[in-house]
Amino acid sequence: MNEKIRDFFRNNLGYFIVGFASAVYILTAFLTIDQTGKSPAQIIADGAIAFFLGLFINRIFDLQGMMSGDREERVQATKEEHGSIVLRISPHIDKLDDWCEEENKRNYRIQRTKILARVGLKYTDCFDEDGVAKDWKPNETNLKVKGLKRIEQRKVRGFLKAVNLKLTPLSAGELTSEGGKQQDPFYFGRTKAQYEAQHSLGDLISKFGTAIIFGYYGVSLIENFDYARLIWTTLQVALFLVMGVIKMYQAYNFVVDEFRGRIVKKIDNLQKFDNYIKSLPPPSVEPVIPTETEEEKPTEVNEDE
Repeated sequence: MNEKIRDFFRNNLGYFIVGFASAVYILTAFLTIDQTGKSPAQIIADGAIAFFLGLFINRIFDLQGMMSGDREERVQATKEEHGSIVLRISPHIDKLDDWCEEENKRNYRIQRTKILARVGLKYTDCFDEDGVAKDWKPNETNLKVKGLKRIEQRKVRGFLKAVNLKLTPLSAGELTSEGGKQQDPFYFGRTKAQYEAQHSLGDLISKFGTAIIFGYYGVSLIENFDYARLIWTTLQVALFLVMGVIKMYQAYNFVVDEFRGRIVKKIDNLQKFDNYIKSLPPPSVEPVIPTETEEEKPTEVNEDE
């Protein structure tokens, strides 16, 4: 029952947000929006408090959305599948880097071939088997002909685009893990001391700013309570909540769709590597030749006979 209720709210979250935002807008009919008459200092103080509150709410909803996405069954199943295939190919992990290098070369060849084909060039005329650019030059005669000059210029641009092409490289570390530093394979993550040091600096800055605001400014009770002020403050919080819920929904979709899709692509490539390993011929086993000592060893005779 709880699962059905959760799915109902999740599937209709967009409608709830629209309804909530519409209700907030209707409440503005009871208010007259005008200049507050506050001093610049008061505007800065109120704006700073609203800014930090909005930032805090957004951050909390963002984390909540990611945690909700991580708890999704399909995300958990995808992570388990990734771990399973990493375990399956682990006996052949030493061959994964070489396979990734060949896949990178093949990918560069395919993408460069597409770029060159659009401008009428052949891959073999511009690159060698290792993907190194040849000393290709445009036809000087055609460059002097008005009708052919533009075609040759397009070829030059296409050739330069193919030479300078940058693609995301495939690597064993990227396929078998999530996150980390690709260029630093022996980086195991932050220590507790490093974590505390990095977060202490941020806390120090935020606490220093807060101390200045609360030290310079003070508060006092309003003598003449105004419901309009209360409603206006409530509307601000309501607006922050609407934006926070949208942020949570975006974070949830990121984890369920984009982040999960990232892991699925890794699984697909690892599956290709697994199929490649299975296609290799089995290693030849040399027959064991008995030594001369074993051949000449006399047969034991039973004395009872």
